[in-house]
Amino acid sequence: MTEWDIYKDLNYEKIYNSMIKPAFFFDGRNIVDHQRLFEIGFNVFPIGKSALTHF
Repeated sequence: MTEWDIYKDLNYEKIYNSMIKPAFFFDGRNIVDHQRLFEIGFNVFPIGKSALTHF
């Protein structure tokens, strides 16, 4: 990802619902709300921070 604002405002719930599970989210810029993505159902891997996984 980039630090562009467009990625902060995407409908990640809709994106998650359309994905094959398990769904993974890798954030190289740490610009999104990782806890929110985890609550939606993503396995979140922010660069330089601890992963949030449902495993």
